[in-house]
Amino acid sequence: MRDGPEPERRLGDLLQDLVNRVSHRGGKTLAMMNDASVTLQQVLLLNRLREQDGSTSSELAETLNMSLPSISQMIDRLHQLKLVTRAEMSEDRRKKRIALTRAGRTLLERLHEARTAEYEAGLAKLLAEPQRAELRLVLDRILQELATPR
Repeated sequence: MRDGPEPERRLGDLLQDLVNRVSHRGGKTLAMMNDASVTLQQVLLLNRLREQDGSTSSELAETLNMSLPSISQMIDRLHQLKLVTRAEMSEDRRKKRIALTRAGRTLLERLHEARTAEYEAGLAKLLAEPQRAELRLVLDRILQELATPR
């Protein structure tokens, strides 16, 4: 048995614990990914393309801290699924610009909505409305600050 207060937990641990408690409770997001034949890593790549549409494989590999062969395999698979396009660059035909297709954007939107609903349902089971409202305000304030250029 310990004497005294528990040591203060790291912010990263707290965030991980919160997300683990509220995420994928309904399983709809994972089921949608399975139905679309995509992995979590592929969804992360699609999300990165949403932010940086027209990236090259090399740029994506660097940004996602993955090997170029891994990224190339994922892009090949996503291209087969018609979630991304590949277009030769005019200045160097060996390089290809990777972009989301309408189907890729639609999949990301559907996954976002499903995950949002799962998070809300998970939080509703764990927190009373006053705590959810307080969390909403704090997160909104933090996200506004993060969006402000420094």
